[in-house]
Parts: sequence; C-alpha cells; structure tokens
Amino acid sequence: MKISILQIIIIISSVFLLGIFIFFGIKKRTKIKKGREIRRFNELVQTFIESEEIPVCLKDEELSYIFINGAMEKFYGISSGKIIGLDDFEILDEKTAIKERKTDRKVLESKTFVTAEMLWQGNVYKSTKFPVDLLNGNFGVGTYIRSVSERNREKYLKTLLSIGDGVMVVDRKGIIEMLNSTAEKMTGWSAEEAVGKHYKEVFVLIHEKKEGIIIDPIKAVFNTNSMKELDSHVMLVARNGEKYHLEDSVAPISDDEGNVGGAVVVFRDVTEKTEKREELEFNSFHDSLTGLYNRRFFEEELIRLDTERNLPISVIIGDVDGLKLTNDIFGHEAGDELLRKVSEIFTKVCRADDIIARWGGDEFAILLPQTQKKDAERISKRIKDDFSKERIKAVQGNVSMGYATKYQAEENIANILEKAEENMYMKKTLDRGQNKEDSFNMILETLYEEFPSEARHARKTSEICQKIARKMNLSDEEVIKVSKAAYLHDIGKVALDKEIASKNEYVVDNTWKEMQLHPVVGYRILNAFDHTVDLANIVLGHHERWDGSGYPQGLKGRETPKLSRIIAVGERFDDMTSNRSYRKAISQKEAIEEIKRNVGTHYDPEIVEALEREFVEEG
Repeated sequence: MKISILQIIIIISSVFLLGIFIFFGIKKRTKIKKGREIRRFNELVQTFIESEEIPVCLKDEELSYIFINGAMEKFYGISSGKIIGLDDFEILDEKTAIKERKTDRKVLESKTFVTAEMLWQGNVYKSTKFPVDLLNGNFGVGTYIRSVSERNREKYLKTLLSIGDGVMVVDRKGIIEMLNSTAEKMTGWSAEEAVGKHYKEVFVLIHEKKEGIIIDPIKAVFNTNSMKELDSHVMLVARNGEKYHLEDSVAPISDDEGNVGGAVVVFRDVTEKTEKREELEFNSFHDSLTGLYNRRFFEEELIRLDTERNLPISVIIGDVDGLKLTNDIFGHEAGDELLRKVSEIFTKVCRADDIIARWGGDEFAILLPQTQKKDAERISKRIKDDFSKERIKAVQGNVSMGYATKYQAEENIANILEKAEENMYMKKTLDRGQNKEDSFNMILETLYEEFPSEARHARKTSEICQKIARKMNLSDEEVIKVSKAAYLHDIGKVALDKEIASKNEYVVDNTWKEMQLHPVVGYRILNAFDHTVDLANIVLGHHERWDGSGYPQGLKGRETPKLSRIIAVGERFDDMTSNRSYRKAISQKEAIEEIKRNVGTHYDPEIVEALEREFVEEG
C-alpha cells in the first residue's frame, strides 16, 4: 500500500503531538527538580514541535498563550514574541475569539479531545484541541490546526447554501459559481440564470448617496488576498429596482499554496436597521412634526457659523399666531397642519443653506449667514405675506416676525438672537388687536359660508331673544348682550363635519355626541377674544334644560344663566317656525303650544310666558 508524502507528514505530526500529550499527561511520581522539567520541555519543543509544518500552540489554565510554533506564527501572521502572554480576545476578532474560548473551556471541563471548524481569512480549517497537564499541576489546552480536505468542501458548500444570509461564490475571473436562496431573493436572479454570468451583472452595488463612490469589494479581495468588509453605505440594486442596505464581508477562496481561486460574498439585508439608525440620527437634530431642524441643532450651528467670514449674520424669529385657538376649535391635527404649512413656506422662501429650526411650540428661528439686514427684512415680509394667503380650517395664517443682524465680529451672537426675539414680540403686541379681530371674523365667515341657513337662523334667533328680553323687562345692557349671544350661539358648529352640522340637533342618533360638542367649542372661541369673552358662558348653556337633562353640564333650573335660558326658547321657536331641510315650518301658535308642553322639563316657565305674550297675545 502506497503512502503519500503528505500522509507520512501527517502520521509523523500525529506521533509528535501524541508524544507531547503523553509527556504532559504523565503525573509526576518522583520528585524531580522543576528546572530540569523545564529544560526537558524546552528540548522537546526545540527538537520536535519547531520542526513541524502544522500550526501548534499551547495555552495555560487562564487560556493565555504560552507557546506557538513557527507554523502557527505564519498562520496568525504574528510573531511568538507578540502572542505569548495574550489571549484570543487580544489577537482575534471578537466572533472568532468567542468561539475559540468556548471550545477551550469544553476541553478543560471534559478533559477530552475536542474538534471544531474554524474560519480564518476566508479559509476553513479543522482545529483539534486536547488537555495538557502543565508543569505547575494545572491543565492547559493544546491545539493543532489542519486545512479542510477536498472531500469536505461539498459539506461546507451545502452549509453556505443553507444559511440565512445571502451567499455568492465567484471564480478568479469574477464568474458566478453559486447563489443561495437568500441571494436569489435579494438580487432577483435565480441561481440557474446567474451562474456563468459576471458578478457585476447580478450583484449591482451603489452608494446610498448619489455622489458617493463604491470600492468594488470583490476586486479588492483579489488584489490583496485578504477579507474585506462591505462599505457601510453600500446598497444592492435588485433586478426589479428594489434597493437593500447591505452588511457583511467578502473573503478569498485559496488553495493550500495560498493562491486565490475565487471569493465568497456573504451579505445580509440591514435596510430596516439602517433606516432606524438614520431615523434616530435625523430625529436627534430635527423636529419630528415639521422636518425642520430642532433647537439643539440651531444653537450648535449658531456657534459654528458665528465667524468673521460669515458676517453679516442675520437672525429671524417667527411666532405663529392662532395655534392655541386652532387646537381648541379644530383639534391638534389642525394645529399640526398649521405648523407644517408655515414650515413649508419658511423652506420655500429661504435659501438651501439657511438654517431653519422650530424653536419652540409655535416659534421658529432662521439663521442667515452672509445676509444684510435689508435682506432679512425682505425674507420676513415674504414669509408673512405668503402665509397670510393660507387658511387652515377657519383660521387664517398669520406669523409675527422679528429680525436682527450682526455686523461686527465682537458683537455677541446671543444678543442678536435676543434682539430679534424682542422685535418679534413688539410686532406681535402691536398687531394683536387687528389680528384677533381678523381671526374672529374669519371664523364667523367660514361658518356662514358653509352653512348659509345658519346665518338666517342666527339673525332670527337674535331678534326673537331680544323681544323676549324686552317683554321680561330686562335692562338695556342685558337685552343687547342676549341679542349678541343669540347671534353667535351656534358658532361652535364651525368645527363640526358639514353633514352633522346640517342635521336636526334635537334628534338623538349616532352623531348626537358630536353635535353636543358645539356649545363647548363655541365657548372656547368666544372666550379667546376680548370682545366676546362675556358671551362665552351664555353660549355654553344654551342647550341646558330646566330639569337638568340638557348638555353639556347638566345644569338645572336657575343654575343655567338666564340669558342662556332665553336663547334655548328663542332658537327652538325659530327652528320650528322656519323651513328646514329635514321638515317644513309650522305656525307660530303651533310652535308655542309645542314649547308649552315642555315647560318645567325643557324650558323656564317665565320665559315661555314672555314668548307667548309677545307672539300670540300681542300678535
């Protein structure tokens, strides 16, 4: 039977290693001086292990290296002088070190041989580990490493095909030899279609940024014969145009002589992880609602751009009027829409390099390097004019603007910012009266534009309530007040859906609860303006009932304001005597009879009596 030179070397190597194991495994049965043992150990190392071509190493009980032979030095590419005393975590990558530590501990615990597979620099090896009885009486770990034989390569190929990451194998010319199922899904190419094609046709990589440049990792591996990590900004473009953020590496496939015969690419889709990371990075410097920069970023840029070459530097501070009112009337979604709209206008008017930030709840700040004061004024005016053309629900867009400019290097930029804010507040104060009046008129116009019948109902209810109040001998002040409140009693309907607001508010159905909100919204609107604040409570109570079964507070009898009780009777009288989309009008006499049937439950008897005297007894 013929034995190859390689087989002879393997047999001799095994004998040498077995000799090492036996030597270190023999228990000391006689007292021999420690120095003599060390000399015999060194002689054994010098005579046998150093002559081996198979990498061999020894570790102590702490799993630190105490010996490596020349072949192991070449294997790691590190001299023994730099390895002795270190452990695997100090010379290997973390993943490999963790795996090596696990098998080392298994050897120490079981006191038996342990074989394991080891991936090193793109090649697969088989390591055999065994317990060593050290000179100090403790056990260490001995290891020798062998290349995987050709007959095992099929097993590793099957492993590559089955793993969850994408795997592609190419030859030295870049021709694809294998794609696993994950790689098929990600590239959009089947293995049958891809095999035989150049990898650049199937494995299309781009940089996530248009201007970015990608270094071909496969070409780099062929040039250096070493493993390469994929660039963190690499994206794979699939056959259908879909893009994936990638992560992982390319390793060379080498023969026993170290010649590169191809490469294996292992990659995974990290799109979700990348997007989450980018989202976290974005949110750390941006406002999540508007997409503009946040205050933290603005303050950092204020310091960074505060240089002489950026002079003059202008700062604009803007405050959005009516945000609270919008939130109160239409809800926070409408308020958010208001903020997004003004943000769009800031972005449209300003230059791409200007720093625009949401400074606070309804405040915005703009940093304008190399910008004169007159230009800051022009930008402020254009933002204000453009926003005034916008209308969110029933609220007209308005923003108060203040600006200031730094011309001299010694000026404190913080003072410039403060001055811009002061100017903004001054303008806001001066415009407050006119802005408030304009906002109120816009709300009323919106209501009566969308619901023309409400305008007629408001006027008629105001007239009826005024007559009832005079019949009750109320003061002129109260007559005027109930007339105004009656005219505005349904202003809260501006926040209702058009279909709901057009319904009969006395019919209980699935929209009843939403209809019940309109006195509350009306209260909020009237309470927000100086000239209507005294009417807010009257409007809030106009749907309360004498027996306490009304809404929104369930007040009973005289707990409800008197003028609210008058509006309850007056608006009901007009509702019944007017044609509606849901029914025809009835006569005044019929309406009064209907109202009288609800005296003591719905309505105040005194007020119903005044209504009857006004419209029946006196015609």
